[in-house]
Amino acid sequence: MPVVCATNLSESSSRAARAAAAIASRLREPLWLLGVLDGDHPIPEGPASLEEARERLRAEAARLRTADLPVETRLLEHSPGGALLNDELAQHARLLVVAANGWGSVSPWRRAPLHERLAQHSQVPVLVVRRNADSLADWAQGRRRLLVLVGVDDSRTSAAAVAWLRELRHIGPCDVVATRVCSPVEERERLGIHTPVHLELLDPVVRRIEVLDPQVERVLLRELAELVGELPGEGKLEPHLEPGFGRLSDHLLHAAHTRGVDLVVVGTHQRGGLSRLWHGSVSAGVLRHAEQSVTCVPPTQPVVRKTVPPRAVLVPIDFSEACTRAISEARALVRPGGRVHLLHVHRLRSSERAWVLDQYGVVPEPPREQRLVMERLKALVPHEEGAQQVQWTMEGVTGEDVARAICQATEREGVDLVCLGTSRARTHAGYLSDAVARALVERCRRPVVVLHA
Repeated sequence: MPVVCATNLSESSSRAARAAAAIASRLREPLWLLGVLDGDHPIPEGPASLEEARERLRAEAARLRTADLPVETRLLEHSPGGALLNDELAQHARLLVVAANGWGSVSPWRRAPLHERLAQHSQVPVLVVRRNADSLADWAQGRRRLLVLVGVDDSRTSAAAVAWLRELRHIGPCDVVATRVCSPVEERERLGIHTPVHLELLDPVVRRIEVLDPQVERVLLRELAELVGELPGEGKLEPHLEPGFGRLSDHLLHAAHTRGVDLVVVGTHQRGGLSRLWHGSVSAGVLRHAEQSVTCVPPTQPVVRKTVPPRAVLVPIDFSEACTRAISEARALVRPGGRVHLLHVHRLRSSERAWVLDQYGVVPEPPREQRLVMERLKALVPHEEGAQQVQWTMEGVTGEDVARAICQATEREGVDLVCLGTSRARTHAGYLSDAVARALVERCRRPVVVLHA
């Protein structure tokens, strides 16, 4: 598949074309220069006629062409946005390169500049080149390393952006700053790690609401490493957490500016209409305000996921007969060397509320019951042949909402699966009912296997 560069023959487009030529040469792909002229909004340095445009386009191709790099040209005579999005080459390119500047003024009825419209609608990655085009060309020619920031979360678009990074590191050495923007308050709530009540007893630094709790930070760094996975190729990989509130794009740009990166890579949901207004667009905010070049990767990019047995399974325990079946099922599902996490949720009583308010972090079992519960959990671990190939961990927590406490534990422990055995008993020891199972299936972000009584 070719590398395609959209050009209006301005100086900005010429710099973008040089970067595109270096990348295409490294990928051993042909380069196509698509000349696009906007008759309604011509630029001062643009060609005065179609014939002049063809001549200048041929001269640009001759300047970039080498023995190892074939360069072809085509002149599109319609509006730039529609012409590029409907062009067959641009739709099936390996990479679409366009300059951010030099396209003339945007008329009032146009909602976004050309590069933003391409990123929103293109089915291939779009590289928007800004003033550091020469740095991109030098990197592709092996003269320097590239410092890249990629925005990471647990969405499909982020996975596509990370997958495209692997292709980027095939071109040349890249140091990657994998950045996750996180709200400290929301993350504490998701993980069940609570904000301390007695603020006067805390260190002054910890009082600041934007500071990540150490327990939360450890979990987020582990999740970030799992989301990025392995990045083959030359270059360092640095995980970075960016605490903040409000627009995610602002925090990504702050991290990019602070680190002095050369390129920002983001995934794009490509929402339109009311959905775009309601949810906002991280990629649009980054494109509009970034100082660096930006690559927007659409969700259509293939993401290869390996099918492997679960490495960690969580089993909620209420010490009913159903739990024994759930433990056996979990041990059969987890892969050798994996982990089964046994979780007991102590239902909070009204007399214990004062004790809970004094806790910081995950609220444990009541002290008078903790030792007994841990002994009962250890007694549930199978001892027959093969059981020792699995790592067994145990935890007792306190909560009012059993399903919510289980969901929070799945996030903290990073398990791949929940295996729940339900009980029809109405006693305190048998609280994992079908109602809890339904609530867990609705709210848990992990797959849930339910073994009904």
